[in-house]
Amino acid sequence: MNRRGGPILLYHGVAECGGDAIRDPLYSLPRGAVLAQIARLAARGGGSVTLAEYLARGGACAGACVITIDDGLASAAECLFPALLRAGLKAAVFPVAGMVGRRGWLSWGDLSEMLRAGFEVGSHGMTHANLATAAPGEAREELAGSKKLLEDRLGAPVRYLSLPGGYRGPATSDLAAEAGYEAVCGSRFGYNRLPPDRFDLRRFCLRAGDGGAGAIDRIMAGAFWPLAARYLAEGGKTAGRRLLGGRIYSALRRRMVPAGAHTTLPRFRRNGG
Repeated sequence: MNRRGGPILLYHGVAECGGDAIRDPLYSLPRGAVLAQIARLAARGGGSVTLAEYLARGGACAGACVITIDDGLASAAECLFPALLRAGLKAAVFPVAGMVGRRGWLSWGDLSEMLRAGFEVGSHGMTHANLATAAPGEAREELAGSKKLLEDRLGAPVRYLSLPGGYRGPATSDLAAEAGYEAVCGSRFGYNRLPPDRFDLRRFCLRAGDGGAGAIDRIMAGAFWPLAARYLAEGGKTAGRRLLGGRIYSALRRRMVPAGAHTTLPRFRRNGG
C-alpha cells in the first residue's frame, strides 16, 4: 500500500525572464525547462491541487501535485503565472513580504491577480531571515508581522508559511501556530507520509540541471529509485551540516556551488513602502 502523499513541487525563479532581483544559478531555472515541466504536468492529466485541498485530503491526491513558488521574484508573474494558467494549473506563492512592490519582486497587484485566479498566497517571512538563529521576538515579527502585512494589503487570509532556506528552530512550529498559520512548508526533499505533518511539509525543489519533462516524470513516479541520486545528495548535505557545523559546512559549500550561487541564506532589508 502506497503511504506517500502527492508531491509538493518548489520553484524559485526563471533565468531568462529578466528582472528578478536575485538570480541564483542553482535555483533560477532555464525557461525552456520550466515550460517543458509545466507542459508535462498538464499532459499527465492529474493536474494540481491547492495546499488547502491537499491538507483537506490528508495528503492523498493520486496523480496530482501541489505547486509552490518561493521568494516572490518578478519572474513568478512574468513567466510562471501565465504558463501555469495556460496549463490549467494553480500554485501557492510565498513572497518575502517586506520586498513586495520593489523592483525585481512581485507587486501587490501581481499578488491580487494571482488570488483572483485561484492561486494561494502565503508568507516567506518579512525579510527572509534565518528562523533557526532568530531570537524569539525577531521570529515573531518575521512570522506574525509578515502575515499581517500581507493580509492587510491583500484583504485575504494568509494561512501558510514557507521557511526561508528551510531553516527552523526548536520553537518555529509553535511560533507559526501562535501566529495563526495552518501549515508550514520546509525544504526537506521528498514525499510526505499520509497523513502529512502539516507543520513540516517536505517538497521537491526543482533546480537548474534537473531537465524538463523527465524531472516531472521522476517525481510523479512516486518511487525512491528514480530520485535516488537527489536523495543521497540532499541527505549528505543535511548530515554534513550537522556533523561539521554551520561555519565549516558553509566554507566547504562555497567551494562546491556554482559561481554566483548563494552560499549563505540571503536576507533583505524590509520595504518601508
